[in-house]
Amino acid sequence: MSDIAQHVAVSDRVEIEDLDWDLARKHGLTDREIENLKFFADVESQTVYYFLEVAKLEVVRDPELLTFLTMWNYEEYFHSHAITRLMQECGVPIENATERSTKVRAGARFKAKLEDFAQTMMAKTMPKRFVALWMFWGALQECLTMQAYEEVIRSTQNPVLAEMFRRIAKQERRHFAYYFGQARTRLTDNKRAQKFCRFIAQRFYSPVGSGVKSEGEAAALVARLFPGKRIFDVMSYIERRMAQLPGMEGLDACTRWAAKIQPKLPAELRAEPPADEQPLAA
Repeated sequence: MSDIAQHVAVSDRVEIEDLDWDLARKHGLTDREIENLKFFADVESQTVYYFLEVAKLEVVRDPELLTFLTMWNYEEYFHSHAITRLMQECGVPIENATERSTKVRAGARFKAKLEDFAQTMMAKTMPKRFVALWMFWGALQECLTMQAYEEVIRSTQNPVLAEMFRRIAKQERRHFAYYFGQARTRLTDNKRAQKFCRFIAQRFYSPVGSGVKSEGEAAALVARLFPGKRIFDVMSYIERRMAQLPGMEGLDACTRWAAKIQPKLPAELRAEPPADEQPLAA
């Protein structure tokens, strides 16, 4: 069975109807969890718009890529639906997933529109390198997403939230595995693609969601999930995983981003960057 066939064979919407909503309401959600869950739901809900943007590109007409993109978009949308349902069950006043995703997209920042334009140009002028970047970037962002879900599982006192996130994280690990495997294939023995992906990461890295949220909002979410020194531990872990790809040894885009955002964070969330990650003076 091919790689994509294995993914399709197990693809499905995340199951939530068997969850104990009474137990979820009994434990409730903390204010910090509510803010984090809103961000999770908003980012997951935007995959449908990314699908619409990327699907129009000629390079995505490859049957395997289009199959994965369709599966990924379906699963990610229902992650947003599940997270929104949990908040509603716990008494959080929030629109349904579709209404909220439409509102979030309406407020998409200029950065999101610029990224759409840039990827269209890259796909037309350097299609092979663009697909390599697409897979590399997908692996990079899914790696952080997995860590975020795992962090909530470890920290929450709500067993229903923990179980839901275990189910979502299982799907996110599959997404990461596909992106990572594709990135490895497309970067192997391809120095140009390696240098291109590395340059983009080092120059433009920011966590997923930055296109529809401000950099400050994205930074605050990551810092709430991984307060203090923990943010550097997580970012270093991501870099070590990505360093397993050809040409990515020594990648430090994530820890450099973490160091850069420290001055923008509330005092209680800040950490002193490691000595080799001190942000440069303006």
